[in-house]
Parts: sequence; C-alpha cells; structure tokens
Amino acid sequence: MGVVMTLTDFLTGLSEHGVAVVVSDAPLQPGEGWQDIIRGWDALRRMELAFDAPALSLVAAEWAALRLYRGCQALVCRDMPPQDMHRFLAVACPEARSASVDYSVDLLFRFLPDLVTLARRVEQADPLIAELLALAQAWPLSSVGITAVGVVDPEPFLEDPSLRQLYVDRILATGDTSRLRHEVVRSAVRMALGAFPGLAPAVAAALATPA
Repeated sequence: MGVVMTLTDFLTGLSEHGVAVVVSDAPLQPGEGWQDIIRGWDALRRMELAFDAPALSLVAAEWAALRLYRGCQALVCRDMPPQDMHRFLAVACPEARSASVDYSVDLLFRFLPDLVTLARRVEQADPLIAELLALAQAWPLSSVGITAVGVVDPEPFLEDPSLRQLYVDRILATGDTSRLRHEVVRSAVRMALGAFPGLAPAVAAALATPA
C-alpha cells in the first residue's frame, strides 16, 4: 500500500518546518484538522495586516492548498507529464474572485514566489514554470516580485484597504515596478513612499516616469 498524504500533513510541514512534504504520484487526502491550521494562519495574518482583513473562505484556501501541493509535487517528480501538470494546476477556483477569496488564497499562495524560484533553478524550460506563471498572473496579490508574470488585474481586492496596503508593501519590498501600470496601484504606492524615495529607489524612479 502506498503512502497516504493528507492536506493536514502538507500544511503542518509548511507551518512548523517551512518545508513542503510531498509524495510522488499520490493525490492529497483531506485528513482531519487542516481547517484549524488555516484558521491559525488567518489569525496570525490578521494581527499583521493594517485595517481589517476580509472574511476567510476555507473553500478558496483548500483549493489553493491543493494547487500548491500539486505544484510542489510536480517540482519533485521530474517525470510528471506536462499534460498532468496542466490538469492538476489549471483547475479553476470554485469561488468567484473577491477580496475574501484573494485573501484566503494568499494564505497559501504567499509561498508561490519561492516555488517559482525553485522551479527556475531546476530548469528554465520546465513546463511547470509556465503553469506556475499562469497562477501567478491570475492571483496578483500573491505573485509580487515574480518576474515575467505579464499584465495582472488587481481589481478584485483593491477596494479592500488591508489588501491594498499589503499589495503596496510587497511592491515596495520587492521593487516590482511591473505592478505600477495600474493607476490606482501607482497612486497608492506613491502615497506610501511619500517623501522617502530612498526606501525603494527603483520604485521611485519608475514613479517619476509616465506609466
């Protein structure tokens, strides 16, 4: 009998050790207690964010956790066919985009930049990279700092003050000037940078030129 991997096991590894544990070719079983881990992450995030974070959606968080697991699995299992990668990773989120959904997905997809970095180190032509970049483009809150993502649409979460500020903070921290194409984002970043352009010189330089 093969090893059974549960969502609880996967999230526990990320939470306690910062390590994504996967099993080759094995689907992820739900297990018990994964909801409590997500709720714990949610509680910690709420203490870190400015303003009040949107409501947690466990449905969206579970979807994101399964995509993240499959992405990690594809990175480790080098013989996974590209069509399987696409079939696993291209599954649409079951909930419509909203601030709540983007927030909940980000609890998992905040690990996406690290996964893309690891995949690029393994092989630049890896088909997995294209699948991960598709997720990065679809979920811009979580993909700040990832290069070659393309044009993103942050509209679903920009009206939420806490997520807008989180997005701005990540842009400033990573110097991701590609996110300044959106006028609302550009204005919010300019306001946050204020009289201290030296804190993010690349961003300040981009703000000084027309969008």
